[in-house]
Amino acid sequence: MKIIDLKAQTAAIPIEAPTRHSYASPSHYIRTMIELCTDEGLTGVGETYSTIPPAAFDALKELLIGQDPFQLEQIRIQISQRGYFSRQPLLLTPVEMACYDLQGKFVGLPVYQLLGGRVREQVPVSAYLFYRYPNADGTGEISNPDHMTAYCQSLVDRYGFQTLKLKGGVLDPEIEVETIAALRKKFDSSYRLRFDPNAIWSPATAIRMGLKLAPYDLEYYEDPTWGISGLARVREKVPIPISTNMSVIEFEHLAPAVEMKAIDCILTDPWYWGGLYHTKVLDLVAKHMGLAVSMHSGVEFGVGLAAMLHVAVTMPNLVHAIDSHYHHLCDDVIAQPRFVYDQGCLHPSSAPGLGVTLDEDKMQRYTELHRQLAENDYGYPPDPRRPEWYARVPMW
Repeated sequence: MKIIDLKAQTAAIPIEAPTRHSYASPSHYIRTMIELCTDEGLTGVGETYSTIPPAAFDALKELLIGQDPFQLEQIRIQISQRGYFSRQPLLLTPVEMACYDLQGKFVGLPVYQLLGGRVREQVPVSAYLFYRYPNADGTGEISNPDHMTAYCQSLVDRYGFQTLKLKGGVLDPEIEVETIAALRKKFDSSYRLRFDPNAIWSPATAIRMGLKLAPYDLEYYEDPTWGISGLARVREKVPIPISTNMSVIEFEHLAPAVEMKAIDCILTDPWYWGGLYHTKVLDLVAKHMGLAVSMHSGVEFGVGLAAMLHVAVTMPNLVHAIDSHYHHLCDDVIAQPRFVYDQGCLHPSSAPGLGVTLDEDKMQRYTELHRQLAENDYGYPPDPRRPEWYARVPMW
């Protein structure tokens, strides 16, 4: 089997209401999708962050055409070492996904079998809770603790979530602590509760707020401040496990983080870490470093979510529910039915490969929407409703 073509497109899908975090307030989620075509008539799909535009894959065509997608280690090396300082994990990962998809389709096995087989049947997912701006019709706003608890209850009722995650770094820290208090009052300790200020608080603020959060039995306190040294200071003072997906994002960060006693849990991201295989390696290494593992969400569409689920079911040290923005999306670009939550869990397809393909009509619709948004600079603006605001690290 040989690769004969690579196609890439960036698509934008509307979400329920504009979500807010410390760096942006998107009204759409945007991702770049790729397809690898082969001489066997098989097509493999992959997905990456929208910061990697289709043009970035043009240079890979010459490299990939004629390659066997089973020679994956060679492909990894060629992509990740194209420049002196090059790692390019966001460029490598969708190619690796598409190669695994092709391998699975060729041999008739789901990707999780190629990654070592399942250690669990399904993957628990957190209810990802965002403060939100209202839509044009006035619906969807979440701007205080009462709004958030009502919204969270609706998600629990609809999807059966058992883990609840609040994204902070948006409102005054005291209000966000009040929101956690309200969520814990509404949802008892049978629900896991986690909080993520998105690395926007100073260490002093993170310590002060962390001590106020301590009575609410948090599963973990995610990126309360920026950097490994800042996290170490917070962890020393606050009796809540510390997790990160912003300060430990490469293997070379692991030893310093462990040596400085900065974290308890890593939220791996298959894109940051360079693919599904490296995510498996991280799962093994983390165990021997005394770290737990969860999984970060980067507003992935159905292809990316499928890949996350395939690797997640093979990871023994994945002891926390993974994050996902999927329930915020109003649609998807896959030809198959959208993923359905079962008591707060998702499971990968048992079909060969990733088990998903792209819907050509939806891709055409949402690539055109992305083009229109890009023309008007409506992609990921810092916060169009607060023009005087900009991301400062730390903000508080």
